Amino acid sequence: MKHRLKLSLLGLCLSAGTTFAQQSVQYTHPEEKFYEAISLYNHQQYYAAQQLFKSVDAAYLNDLKGDAAYYVADCAVRLKQPNADVLMQDFVNSYPNNTHRNSAYGKVANYYFDAGNYKKAEQWYAKVDVYNLSKKEQEELNFNKAYTYFRAGDKEKAKVYFNRVLRSEQYADQAKYYLGFMAYEGEDYQQADQLFQEVKSTGGQDKNMAYFQSDMSFKQGKFQEAINLAKEQLATASISEKSELNKIIGESYFNLKEYEAAIPYLKQYRGKKGKWNNTDYYQLGYAYYKQAEFQKAVNEFNKIIGGNDVVAQNAYYHLAESYIKLAKKQQALNAFKNASEMNFNEKIQEDAALNYAKLSYEIGNSYKSIPEVLTSFIKKYPNNPERDTIEELLVDSYVTAKNYEAALLLLEGSNAYKDKKVYQKVAYFRAIELYNEANYKRASQLFEKSLAQPVDSEFTAKATFWKAEAAYNLNEYDAALIGYKEFKRMPAA
Repeated sequence: MKHRLKLSLLGLCLSAGTTFAQQSVQYTHPEEKFYEAISLYNHQQYYAAQQLFKSVDAAYLNDLKGDAAYYVADCAVRLKQPNADVLMQDFVNSYPNNTHRNSAYGKVANYYFDAGNYKKAEQWYAKVDVYNLSKKEQEELNFNKAYTYFRAGDKEKAKVYFNRVLRSEQYADQAKYYLGFMAYEGEDYQQADQLFQEVKSTGGQDKNMAYFQSDMSFKQGKFQEAINLAKEQLATASISEKSELNKIIGESYFNLKEYEAAIPYLKQYRGKKGKWNNTDYYQLGYAYYKQAEFQKAVNEFNKIIGGNDVVAQNAYYHLAESYIKLAKKQQALNAFKNASEMNFNEKIQEDAALNYAKLSYEIGNSYKSIPEVLTSFIKKYPNNPERDTIEELLVDSYVTAKNYEAALLLLEGSNAYKDKKVYQKVAYFRAIELYNEANYKRASQLFEKSLAQPVDSEFTAKATFWKAEAAYNLNEYDAALIGYKEFKRMPAA
């Protein structure tokens, strides 16, 4: 019905235009045509007015033909005719001194502005003499120029012209919105929030403004405020907007360490251009990890591909921890190894290296020998609180591998032997190696060192006997006799 009504009105206008055009033929004075056209123009009958302006005989209206050309072009602009810009440019070129020239510049600029051709609009706005415009026209010009510069990316010039209409009844709210948006983009959140609040206070609102405000609150660490603002918009937001709002809510809960609350919102996020990045996977994985849902945590951490930053390092570390909880030690070893090879967070790197060393001792290591892994840790982190523990594991790994010489060097390089029993055994076994090599003198010295730590009676007895044997082979018979007698008296003999 509405469409038919519009068409009927258009038909009436066209008929009226035709009627006026026909009646104009009866005019004897061209000036009468012109002023009749002006009357139609003032009554917003632009099509009829345009036709009448066109019919004015320019030969008899030398003083008014420029004005007629202007109004023909102006009607074209108002009727959004496709050749409006050409007509207006022709007028400016043909009548450079016409009093309507300044207005024509503005009309052409507005024509391009309305068409979205902001580059051309900017060129024409630059020609307009602002001081010859009415206050209302000045406000329109300043706002349009501001928006033109804004769309062109010249934010500094845009700010200048937006500031000129801050007191305009028609444009103030829009200007504050765009100034607020530019402050938001420039991370001047205090200024942005102030401008957005002013827009709200006058009843102005934009569907993006709430998102900007919640995002600003998030970036300023006001996480609960960000949650509240974002939740207010979820019900009316579009699909893409909901995705971003869910991200703000989920990450805010994450930063508040409310991981259970964070999970459903983090899962609703759709990513940038439909794709998640490593941080997105890490946050959801870590939230699962903190909720002791280790398999789900592993699933998310393993989606991180090609990461080489602090996020990836954290993910590898907590992936390893999750595998430990799931009793998958080999996978944990690999993840600890990856985390220990990244230096973005030195504390995590050191702790990962410690766990890598311990786990290597426990289950073996296919990359390096266990003593090599343990030694590497001690060299890199000599002041680690668990250095002594790693040294004990290293000694034990040497003993297991029967590398008694290396074990003894490690023990003697330490300031104190916390485990004297270990030292007693290592010294004894190294002494036996030297004895079998017929190095009786050096063997005797090490048997003596073993005897200096008489913790295990069996090893004390063995060292006593073999020390006597070494003395015998060195032709030190008195010493050998004493040793044999001492051995004979030992219960463990």
